[in-house]
Amino acid sequence: MKKLLKYLLLTLGGILVVLLALAAYLAATFNPNDYKPQAVQLVKDKFDRTLAINGDIKLSFYPALGAELGGISLSEHGSAKEFAAVDSARVSLQLMPLLSRELVVSQVEVRGLRANLVKNKNGSSNIDDLTAGEASKPAKPDQTGKPSEAEQQGQKPIAFNIDHVLIEDASLSYADEGSGAKYAVNKLSLKTGKIVAGSPSDIELGFSVGASQPKVNVDIQLKMRLSFAPDTKRFKLEGLDFGVKGEAAGLNLLALSLKGSVEGDATMVKSDELALEFNAQQDGKTIKGKLTTPVAVALETKIIDLKKLLVSLSLSDPKSAPLAINVNGSVHADIPKQRVTVDFSTKFDESTITGRAGVTHFSPPAYIFDLNIDKLDVDRYTGEKKSESAKPASGAKAAADQPEQPLDFSALKTLQANGSIKIGALTVAKLKAQNVHLDVKAGNGRVDMDPLTASLYQGSVRGSLALVATAVPQIAVKQQLTAISIGPLLKDAIDKDLLEGRGDVSLDVSGQGATVTEIKKALDGSAALSLTNGALKGINLGETLRNAKAKIGSLAGGESTKASNAAEKTDFTELKASFAIKNGVAHNSDLSLKSPLLRLGGEGDINIGTSSMDYLAKATLVASAEGQGGKSAADLSGITVPVRIAGPFAALSYKLDFNALLSGLAQQKLDAKKDELKAKAEDKLKGRLKGLFGR
Repeated sequence: MKKLLKYLLLTLGGILVVLLALAAYLAATFNPNDYKPQAVQLVKDKFDRTLAINGDIKLSFYPALGAELGGISLSEHGSAKEFAAVDSARVSLQLMPLLSRELVVSQVEVRGLRANLVKNKNGSSNIDDLTAGEASKPAKPDQTGKPSEAEQQGQKPIAFNIDHVLIEDASLSYADEGSGAKYAVNKLSLKTGKIVAGSPSDIELGFSVGASQPKVNVDIQLKMRLSFAPDTKRFKLEGLDFGVKGEAAGLNLLALSLKGSVEGDATMVKSDELALEFNAQQDGKTIKGKLTTPVAVALETKIIDLKKLLVSLSLSDPKSAPLAINVNGSVHADIPKQRVTVDFSTKFDESTITGRAGVTHFSPPAYIFDLNIDKLDVDRYTGEKKSESAKPASGAKAAADQPEQPLDFSALKTLQANGSIKIGALTVAKLKAQNVHLDVKAGNGRVDMDPLTASLYQGSVRGSLALVATAVPQIAVKQQLTAISIGPLLKDAIDKDLLEGRGDVSLDVSGQGATVTEIKKALDGSAALSLTNGALKGINLGETLRNAKAKIGSLAGGESTKASNAAEKTDFTELKASFAIKNGVAHNSDLSLKSPLLRLGGEGDINIGTSSMDYLAKATLVASAEGQGGKSAADLSGITVPVRIAGPFAALSYKLDFNALLSGLAQQKLDAKKDELKAKAEDKLKGRLKGLFGR
């Protein structure tokens, strides 16, 4: 047995010596450069491409099997235009470890690699001829049903041991001739340390990316320490440092970094903390932010959890005050169920917001939300709020002369959403409300806010609002205001002090138009108000009529125009009116104003689109000894005087018809004379009757 083993070892040793001698001979006598013409011709014949090998090809067989070559280029199919090229490449691996299924690579180095990929307008690409052929044919199954020898060998894992990988100055371009889009990766470099299963390896990667659609020009850097165990399929990534700088998506001076550590296996990936920071500018505006969170990703169930999400944002704009936002929350995503929920609490500027939001369907996305806001001043962010002492800017008139911007409801066309919003104190378009609650439902290009309730101006409101994203945007408003203090409401809403009083207001209108002005001019619907203990601001009708009476001797009839005076008012105990609204004009014919001194009725129009009115009021003084202002009005009682109220809201004028006043006074005197004559006649008749009957 010993002799047999001895002879076997001698035989194997002899075979090894012969193999080594053969390898040495091949290394000394074989010159691969002699076969360059054959390789060039083979590529030309098989692919109709031109292969150029300008540098020498160097081969080594022992102790490492390797190759070194350079100056190689490959043309496009049927053209001399360069498709791909490499300045130099070197690969070598140890020969002996292969016998024990261990791949020991001494080096992998590639310099100056470049390739140009093109997708043609017909959908084909410039690599179709290289990828077609036997490689695309499916493998034939083993008819015996037994694992092939290759499969049996493949069941034994190969141990990898790579000394290093180095790629320098590589570039790749891609052009889509159909869309005109172009993409490029340039200055790509990759450097690794020793790569051994289960041992950490340092990796550095850097490249620049350029694109035309959308426009992108960024530099990307990545550093990390990576270890991987093939047997357990576990990996660990430490010291992750990923950075992006440049321009993308319209953002310039973009800077983004991601740092942290990640580990996992085939079932779970997790990180104790990942930190994302970014800084970007656009049109003079700057946004800075930081996000930190632990991450857990269940790969089998495809569930993602961010259980402690912290976000801080700062926004700065030269035209407005800076904003700071801090968010605490958590995220749970169930990918198979297409559901993502976010619970959060944030301090947004002066507002504290808590609630839940999420997505219940990915394509198309369907959103849900339930928000609670302590206070929100919308005007702070829309420019409505201005300092009372601020002077108009020199360009204010020019800005006012600019065409009104059209409404854009396009985002509503695909919006699917359902949720509710509660706001403790809200300011919007200078209107102030408390305890606001609205339920929102969006779908099929329509958004409904129903119900919409709030407390405001010492009263309450309940109603609905609908927006429809048709070719011409539509809006519908239904509101019932109860026990409202109308004066402060009008002052905040239209900045006009026209009316005082408290009561109910109802509104049911709809309109359509490309701008706010167009919608106002197209409004249709109805409105009504019922107020008590208030005043009509701008004129004191009682005093005006008395003054007219005092001057009646110097008047020759006609009309007298009186401008609106904010210091004057006509008090009333009750005011009721209803309006029929058509094409932006609210028509009223049932005005009823009552006060201790007078009664006021009338008929006319309020033009909502132009913020003006044309109304004929009919004022009638009642038989009151003392009227508004404390002056006697007994001699004017019962006289009805038409008062024309007209002009823009900013400059209303009141015209009194003195012809009617004179006619009224004349008729009053005539009636009084008739009554006097009648009374005398009755007294005379009574006297005669008394004499006749002796009584």
